[in-house]
Amino acid sequence: MEQVSSPVVILETYTAQYADPIAFRAGAAVHVGRADPEFPEWFWCRGSDGREGWVHFSYLSHTTGQATAVSDYSAQELTVAARDEARLIHTRGGWAYLALDDGRFGWVPEAIIQATSSRAAPTPNAFGTQ
Repeated sequence: MEQVSSPVVILETYTAQYADPIAFRAGAAVHVGRADPEFPEWFWCRGSDGREGWVHFSYLSHTTGQATAVSDYSAQELTVAARDEARLIHTRGGWAYLALDDGRFGWVPEAIIQATSSRAAPTPNAFGTQ
C-alpha cells in the first residue's frame, strides 16, 4: 500500500547528532537500553553490527533487553537549514521522518517543521526505497 507524504518547511537549522547510527531490517535482533528522558517513547538501542542509536518503541517487539525489529528502520538524522523544504513521511514521539528534494531521508525534531500545502506524493520505506 502506498503511503502519502506532506510538504513541510524547516523553521530552524538542525545538525545531525550521529554519523553512523543504528539501522536494521524487520526481524533483526536489537538490544534495547535506556529510555530517553526528554522523548520517553525512544530507546537507546544497539544492533547486531554494533551500531547504536535512538529507536522509537513502535519499531521494537518490546522495550527491555533483547527485542526483535518489527519493521525496517534507520536512525539517520538530517542536517537541515531554515527554509529548506521537505516531505513529511511520518512522525513518532516528537520526531519527524522527512524526505529532502536532494534524495536524503532522515529524522529531525518535529518542533522545527511546519506544514506548507496539501500536495501529496508517494513515499519510501525507512531505507529510502519504495
